[in-house]
Amino acid sequence: MKKTTVSVFFSALLIFGNSLVIADESADDGVTEVSAGVELFRWQEFDRAGTRLLTEQGPRARLSFSHNNEGRLTSGLLYRMDASVYGGVVDYDGQTQRLGHFAAASVDYLGATTELTGGYRLVNYKWGRSLDLLAGVGLDRWSRDIGNGASSQGARVIGYEEIFDIAFTRFSLGMEKRADIWRSLWRAGIKYPVYTNETIDAFSLELKPGKRPSLFFSYRFQLIDRTGDEGVYVKFLYDSYRFAKSDVVSMFEQPKSHMDVMSFSIGREF
Repeated sequence: MKKTTVSVFFSALLIFGNSLVIADESADDGVTEVSAGVELFRWQEFDRAGTRLLTEQGPRARLSFSHNNEGRLTSGLLYRMDASVYGGVVDYDGQTQRLGHFAAASVDYLGATTELTGGYRLVNYKWGRSLDLLAGVGLDRWSRDIGNGASSQGARVIGYEEIFDIAFTRFSLGMEKRADIWRSLWRAGIKYPVYTNETIDAFSLELKPGKRPSLFFSYRFQLIDRTGDEGVYVKFLYDSYRFAKSDVVSMFEQPKSHMDVMSFSIGREF
């Protein structure tokens, strides 16, 4: 992603985040959270007829940090600022792009993402639940380093590295339920990439995967101690991307691609 694009995007994130906090001086104090988890990752690519060309799948690790006021007890503005790093080695099972021969290899993923979410909480004590209306923006950058392998014809297949830069938006609904010693929070919505860029330095290529909406869902369960402070929590998350094929550049294209991630994490609030 070009430096100017990144600078403008981060400036927008900071301005938006500060405005959320300042706009509601009565908002509950924010908290900081740290979590670690494991995710089951799958990346698939398809040709123009819809036939699957390859699958990459396996476990990855993720470390996340957050500052938010999602524990507020009154109606009002919500904010959440997230940052995480992730990575892992997964299995590659598919075809070589030019010759279409079956090949097996390993793929090393390493990435980082940052995201800002804002919205409004409607508290209804009669139901014992609160309804959250949310929108967010984020940046996601990862390297996809495909290792050397061998084709079904016995030929050596040389790997290469791709760098993906994605700017995205989220729109979601959420609901919180509280009891004396626990609280639960779920969210579901639509994710849409507003900027996509794929760089392959080995071939001097820059591709633009097409933009498609995808779905996400999360559920969080957290304990509350006798003093009313919230502590350890567990979280399940399903997240995804959907990309249409890119335009052809120098006889190369990024095929239609699907990313699906299911993760389980354990965290603590401070």
